[in-house]
Amino acid sequence: MTWPPVAQTGDGNVWVTGACWLYCRREGVRVLWVGSVRTPGTTGDVYACGPCIAELDRIVRVTSQERAGTTGATTCEHRWLEKRNGKTFCGDCTRQLYL
Repeated sequence: MTWPPVAQTGDGNVWVTGACWLYCRREGVRVLWVGSVRTPGTTGDVYACGPCIAELDRIVRVTSQERAGTTGATTCEHRWLEKRNGKTFCGDCTRQLYL
């Protein structure tokens, strides 16, 4: 199966400047609407920046592949975080996390 490329600023999608609702929670960055969320009290539109969309995409792909049985990889729970050069990394799987 071929996956489509992950959304990136300037790719023809409707990017706006605003707050990222996902992992990094930064304000004043280029974000893309990724869907709606419903809580018991209200609904809202979720916007995410490029790096957070890439992380969400990776999680969805790994989960999809695991369900399909196409990979032996397991998803790291990122329980041990470490800072390097101002960036956050998982101490177990060594991936950079965009928090």
